[in-house]
Amino acid sequence: MKKTGQTGFPASFWLILSGQAVSEMGASLGTLANSWVLLQATGSPTAVGSMWLLYFLPSLMVQLFIGPYLDRWDPKRVMIASQLARGAAFACSFAATSAGFAGLWPVYLTSLVNGLVQPLYVPASLSLLPSVVRPDTLTRANAALDGSLRLAMIAGPTLGGLLIGLLDGPGALALTAGAFAISGVLLSFCQSSTPLERAKQEAWVSMFAAGLRVFREEPLLLRLGVLLSFVQFAVGVSMVLTLPYVTAELQGTSAHAGLLLAGFPLGYVCGSMLVVPLSRKWSRSALMMFSLLAGGASFVLLALVHSIWLAILIEILAGITAPFFHVHSTSLYQTRVPSHLLGRVLSVRLLIIRVTMPLGVWLGGLLGESVGIRPVYAGMGLLVVIAAALLPLRARYLEAEKRESAVKYS
Repeated sequence: MKKTGQTGFPASFWLILSGQAVSEMGASLGTLANSWVLLQATGSPTAVGSMWLLYFLPSLMVQLFIGPYLDRWDPKRVMIASQLARGAAFACSFAATSAGFAGLWPVYLTSLVNGLVQPLYVPASLSLLPSVVRPDTLTRANAALDGSLRLAMIAGPTLGGLLIGLLDGPGALALTAGAFAISGVLLSFCQSSTPLERAKQEAWVSMFAAGLRVFREEPLLLRLGVLLSFVQFAVGVSMVLTLPYVTAELQGTSAHAGLLLAGFPLGYVCGSMLVVPLSRKWSRSALMMFSLLAGGASFVLLALVHSIWLAILIEILAGITAPFFHVHSTSLYQTRVPSHLLGRVLSVRLLIIRVTMPLGVWLGGLLGESVGIRPVYAGMGLLVVIAAALLPLRARYLEAEKRESAVKYS
């Protein structure tokens, strides 16, 4: 019998949460450290952009092809190997930078390794969770995990800025390598409470087709993925326009920009604590639709306000409502997809979501200069609202699924 705390979560869940939180902080710290090393060496923002390109493009390619194979591998081993690979890459970067090797290849190497590993780590972690916690606590587990990762996203850059000031870039790279190693060790102690059904050995085409068949049989899951892709498209646009929005439209400073960027994850942490209690009073479909509409409305409001403090408040409120969609969406995938297909389905879902972000980044810069920042923000908000209206979530379907799961696992 696995030990369970007062929250109802087994010890293995807390190992996953701790490991992923340390990993997220390490990733944030490592990204900042790599960017700092590049800027110190080249003084070129283009070099930093090329680092992100080297991360993102291989990541999308791996995302497309790796999903079917994840169902044949032990997700815990995939996660541990991913963390150790990232730790080794950052350790290599630290050693090469400290030894004074010529060139910036160590920095680009870590970016490439991270891009190759991320598509393995995220689906593996999501497919492992249902085997660790009880089905009736899955939504709470996703909310707790999601909230802790957002908290790490706030702490990572803040801690990174302080450490880089104290230790310089190479020292921060060494700490990043240690963070990933610690994460791998914590995950190694995780144990599943229920056996995981692994997929049979098949050709890649057959496995990928089986994953796509799930989306055809479960149209709600496809609808959820498409809705998330619209949200990520808007996020991609905001990644490019946030700084000029703060400085040019709101006459703010870089410190204000930092507060605005921290507003959403801060709100998300608070919202993740409200998911379960509000889900007892309101239907899941109502909360998910409210989350989407609130997210779209936040972009429209940002286009209208002229106060930096109002903009920060809007971002906090948008963060509070965001988990109502994201947490329930993830739980639906985990409960409706068979375990031997979960890895490939989650991988395809992640591909659908992520492929729109670079498009948003590209269009954000293009439209921001030609049309203006405020019209683009308003357009992105309306796009999310229209997508939610055209792809409605069927309340009867969602609630029936919820009742079926409750009966099945009671």
